[in-house]
Amino acid sequence: MVPLEIERKFLVREGWSIPEGSTRVVIRQAYLTDAESNVEVRLRAKDDAFLMTVKAPRSDGGPSVNVRQEVEFPVPQTVFDQLWELAPDRLDKERWTVALDAAGTTASVDVYTGVLAGLRVVEIEFDDVEQARDFIVPDWFGEDVTGRAEWGNRQLSRGVPPVVDPVAGTTSAPPAVRD
Repeated sequence: MVPLEIERKFLVREGWSIPEGSTRVVIRQAYLTDAESNVEVRLRAKDDAFLMTVKAPRSDGGPSVNVRQEVEFPVPQTVFDQLWELAPDRLDKERWTVALDAAGTTASVDVYTGVLAGLRVVEIEFDDVEQARDFIVPDWFGEDVTGRAEWGNRQLSRGVPPVVDPVAGTTSAPPAVRD
């Protein structure tokens, strides 16, 4: 059976700071499939690890929970470097692991760099769909962008972030990007 990724994704509210004791990893990633493909093939350098990930959507999460089949495996750096050259869409970010409660629940806060500098999102992974739906959202989480393609890393890797209206606190899809 293929492992599942069950997650929810939110913007991070203005004014929130990464708490002391959070851990950081630097991530570079690129996509070998275009944004219109149903299956996502991703390359990721995470500190000194080089990984390839294949993700395929499932419909059992509904609109509020993102459920995908996910297979991730290490690749030699030489293979990673060769495939990296074939991937036109790339992004860089810092991923902070932030404690949410005393029970050990954590969130991943992505702080994008480069052309996406200033963009921050938070993702929570769950063991099952029910747990994801029942999750009580902390007050520092902003708009729920779970399942919205314009907030997916594959789309963000194209270098055009969604438009954020700070007054209304809402987002919309970015203007058309290159073909």
